[in-house]
Amino acid sequence: METISKRILVVDDVQENTYIVSTILKNAGYTALVAHSGKQAIQIAEKEHPDLMLLDINMPEMNGYDVCKYFKETPGIADIPIVFLTVHTDADSIARAFDNGAVDYLTKPFKKTELLARVKVHLALRQAQEQLEENNERLQRLNEEKNEFLGIAAHDLKNPLNTIRGMAQMIRKRHEIGMSTEELDDIATQIETSSNLMFEIIRNLLDINRIENGNLVVEVTTVNLGLSLYAVLERYQGAAAKKHIALHTHMPEHDIFIYADPTLTVQILDNLVSNAVKYSPINTNVWIRVQPYPERQRVRVSVQDEGPGLSEEDKQKLFHKFARLSAKPTGGEHSTGLGLSIVKRLAEAIGANVWCESELGKGATFIIEFLDDTAASLQE
Repeated sequence: METISKRILVVDDVQENTYIVSTILKNAGYTALVAHSGKQAIQIAEKEHPDLMLLDINMPEMNGYDVCKYFKETPGIADIPIVFLTVHTDADSIARAFDNGAVDYLTKPFKKTELLARVKVHLALRQAQEQLEENNERLQRLNEEKNEFLGIAAHDLKNPLNTIRGMAQMIRKRHEIGMSTEELDDIATQIETSSNLMFEIIRNLLDINRIENGNLVVEVTTVNLGLSLYAVLERYQGAAAKKHIALHTHMPEHDIFIYADPTLTVQILDNLVSNAVKYSPINTNVWIRVQPYPERQRVRVSVQDEGPGLSEEDKQKLFHKFARLSAKPTGGEHSTGLGLSIVKRLAEAIGANVWCESELGKGATFIIEFLDDTAASLQE
């Protein structure tokens, strides 16, 4: 275990005692902080938050028991383990020390080897406790994400499946109800729409799982950004037209090349354009702009909409998994809350930066900056 970064607060009103203990600790590679009163110990602990405290009992104004009790009742410093160093050896003093929250008790005079052994043990115990708390928090997050996942599987997939099942039943009874060819075409369209929705949900879930399990394959190379972007825009012309949304593109006349993974680039752009169309009201505009910054070896793509914009609370959770924002799709479209999280992870994987600029009620602009193709030589 590394000791150089471990800070130990030594508290005793006798300067000779603090000098001896702090010298032992420093020679062992620890950082020693010194306090000569209970109040001073509190001030140092609240500011420095040491990893361990060695505390004397007999001190004026505020004795060791009172200091220990204060620490254990005060958020922010309650987790600091406290070991008493004192001349008291009677059972009542030892019991009182533990009753007030001490983790150990060492009587004076003590041996150097015993002091360092106790310090090492309690630092290791604290490190193990911190690791346990981190693991518990991680398990809690995973449990919450599992519940979100099951919620999507149970609810979001159930709705399109019910639609497909209902349409299949209607087709089976088409002769009984006298269904026309036009009605059959309409049913086929609804089945296709529901299937596409299910495919999007499953793809997003698989994508986020692939990323988090470290199975994302990234192959960066020179990519023609214009070709990638136009392929994505072509895909969303129909969806935009249904909502009377105009897609405007502003690009340099010459080809723009970036240094990225071609597949992930399309996936990122697809998510951003899809998001803009999904959250834009009817009869509005979406602007897609490409702007090179050769002096910074960057190429910026911005996707701006005229949607409801984002609140400050929404901005805080924008790129998180399963984020449920106050803004809702304007045409009944579905959202898993995973798209922007995937964009963030994919952007990081290819060395790009992504962020959002928005004011509530004034639309949103999502911006991603790719490395331009000149960066390829620096990566080799």
